[in-house]
Amino acid sequence: MRPRERTVADWIAEGLKTMALHCGCGHFATVTLADLPPTRLGRNARCAKCGRQGAQVMRDMEAHYTEVEANGGFSAQYPGTKDGA
Repeated sequence: MRPRERTVADWIAEGLKTMALHCGCGHFATVTLADLPPTRLGRNARCAKCGRQGAQVMRDMEAHYTEVEANGGFSAQYPGTKDGA
């Protein structure tokens, strides 16, 4: 059984603000979730470069790494680790 396809509303509920879309033609774009209806994203997206409908939806890694760095980076100590509180 396939897992349920996640929606824009699911990602917003997880605290995400943007997602990355990748088209088979090589074009990619970052979209702001708050600007979109709370539906499935990949099948409904149309490439601005080639016009193809459907896209691979991925976490916006640039935003993710920016958040990680703002919270102390990858070297931050976490509770339960040797030097963590």
